[in-house]
Amino acid sequence: MCETKIEIQRELLQEILSSIPEVRKVYFQPPESRMLEYPCIIYELSDMSTLYSDNSRYLSFPEYTVTVIDKNPESIIQKRMMDLSSDCHVDFNRFFTSDNLNHWVYTLVFSKALW
Repeated sequence: MCETKIEIQRELLQEILSSIPEVRKVYFQPPESRMLEYPCIIYELSDMSTLYSDNSRYLSFPEYTVTVIDKNPESIIQKRMMDLSSDCHVDFNRFFTSDNLNHWVYTLVFSKALW
């Protein structure tokens, strides 16, 4: 099976996020009906940052929205997100609570272009 560059990079992101010791599960775009195990991380492709040269695409960087969800308001996971691999750049976006769960939302962009 031939994988695209974005599939390979997404699998790398799955590995990076799964390597955080305190995380129980990592989900890529789970359906709303899926029961989640906490603490967890949910991520989804949210944008494609693109650089152009001579009116054509020069470099593309996938951008992901990554949400850490934990019952603990002082979760160590949210702190570890800022220390992820040098393969990606992480920015904190916002925090909110819902259903007695704490949500930390980040924007993650890979440092290496897809093409």
